Amino acid sequence: MTAPDFTWPPVVTVYDLEQARQAATQAEALGVGLTLLSADSAADQVGVAWMATLGRTIRDEFPTLTLYIILDCGAAGGRAMAALRADVDAIVFTGGARSSLSLADQADDLGKGLLAERPAALDFLTLPADPNRASAALSDWLRGEGNKNSL
Repeated sequence: MTAPDFTWPPVVTVYDLEQARQAATQAEALGVGLTLLSADSAADQVGVAWMATLGRTIRDEFPTLTLYIILDCGAAGGRAMAALRADVDAIVFTGGARSSLSLADQADDLGKGLLAERPAALDFLTLPADPNRASAALSDWLRGEGNKNSL
């Protein structure tokens, strides 16, 4: 997964389990993979375990779905180190170069991804208030060709 040519399945920023379920349900129905991305700097706000637990729950509920979990750690180096040991597939880390080099070695050893910036994502907070329009927008994103996110 850490190869430079790895492409993430469509990325969706989620803020709770229900949003993750909605994205997973639609991805599964469309036969596409899914990448769930936490809120910006979520590791500091809700902690590492929250996103890891969300990911395990969705994997348990959707066992045939190709699913990746990315936790945004912002510049929090300690949280980033903990996240690499947690049940997530990649982290976003925006801290200093020295910390990034250390984290890159650790990520590589653990088979995890390390991103210097957030990948392009559909953010649940930007979906229309109307449930039908929101569902259509999510489906469009999941089917879209503009989701070429790579490490």
